[in-house]
Amino acid sequence: MMRNAWLRGTALGSAVLSGLAATSALAAGDSAGGLPQLDVHTYPTQIFWLIVSFVVLYVIMSKVALPRIAEVLEERQERIADDIETAERLRSEAATVQAEYEKALADARGKAQELFRETADALAGEHAEAEAEAAKKIGRKTKTAETRIAKQRAEALESLRTVASETAAAATAKLIGVEPSAAAVDKAVEAAAGGGS
Repeated sequence: MMRNAWLRGTALGSAVLSGLAATSALAAGDSAGGLPQLDVHTYPTQIFWLIVSFVVLYVIMSKVALPRIAEVLEERQERIADDIETAERLRSEAATVQAEYEKALADARGKAQELFRETADALAGEHAEAEAEAAKKIGRKTKTAETRIAKQRAEALESLRTVASETAAAATAKLIGVEPSAAAVDKAVEAAAGGGS
């Protein structure tokens, strides 16, 4: 619709210019030669048609072309403002997403460190339990071994006393020819063992 109005305005402007040219040609018919626009007698008509052409072109431009240009500029400004607003919104959304990502990453790192610490604590606890259990087993085995050694030592000492008593009785019998009593031999061996320790 705007384009049709503009075309009509252009056609009207062309018609005005054609009329101006025809008027100039008629006025030039009086002069014998030369350019009709330079003829001083045609200046008033030329000025009149210049003013008429200017007014017609001004009206056409102000009513048709300039409003359309203003409309296009306004649409373009609105589109640019919308694009800037969309870009700002997307930028803020991207910043929000990045902040959430960094928070999730920090949380994941914190959880991983906590899990690592818990695992290390659990392993240390298990290790301590294993060491305590091993220490208990070693303590029991040591106690059992000490008891067995003490028992074997006592048995060995008893055997040694028996052998010593028998040897002392046999040696006394051979040396002095008298067989001593078992109680006397035991008493002498006990005295010798107590004095020797």
